[in-house]
Amino acid sequence: MKAMKKLLEKAKRSRKTQRLRQLLDRAIDRVRDALAAPGPRLQPVPVRVKRRKG
Repeated sequence: MKAMKKLLEKAKRSRKTQRLRQLLDRAIDRVRDALAAPGPRLQPVPVRVKRRKG
C-alpha cells in the first residue's frame, strides 16, 4: 500500500516536471524564432504560463 502511494507521488511529480519542461522548451523555441527573424524586433515574447501561488 505504501509503495503504491510512493509510486503515485513519483508519477505526479514526473508529470509536473514534464509539463514544465515542455513549457520551457516552447518558450525557448519562441525566443529563438524571434532572434532568427530579420531586423531588431524586440517585442515581448508571449509565454502563457498560469502561475499558481504556493
